[in-house]
Amino acid sequence: MGGAGTVFVLIFGAIMLIPCAAVAWLGYHAIAKIGQYPSKTPAIQMGVLLKLVVIEVVSFTLILAFFKILVSQ
Repeated sequence: MGGAGTVFVLIFGAIMLIPCAAVAWLGYHAIAKIGQYPSKTPAIQMGVLLKLVVIEVVSFTLILAFFKILVSQ
């Protein structure tokens, strides 16, 4: 039924969807906090920065691992 291409697309889509959803969730909550406390904008942005860096590093590592597994010889 499902070929290798379908499996590839599903796995790659999941690897991309999870970080995108996490960034959207962080952004939604950051905007809500900025709306309540506009004078604390720099502090709110710095609080989100580390979380974004972690999401970026984890997602990049997952993509690299996925391709490394596919190309392994």
